[in-house]
Amino acid sequence: MSTPIKVIPTLTGKDAKRFLKNAEETERRYKQMKEAGTLRDITENPSYKLMKKLSSNILVLK
Repeated sequence: MSTPIKVIPTLTGKDAKRFLKNAEETERRYKQMKEAGTLRDITENPSYKLMKKLSSNILVLK
């Protein structure tokens, strides 16, 4: 027996245009920051450190 294929949500109309606009703006800002050398090292962020600590604890993930 085959497994039925689930429907994949697709953006259309205004939502799709807004998504593309935001994605292009984010990519443009990233490229500018990369060229300027102002990208931050995420591994030094306290939230990132906490996330890594919690994700390494198997009891938290259950």
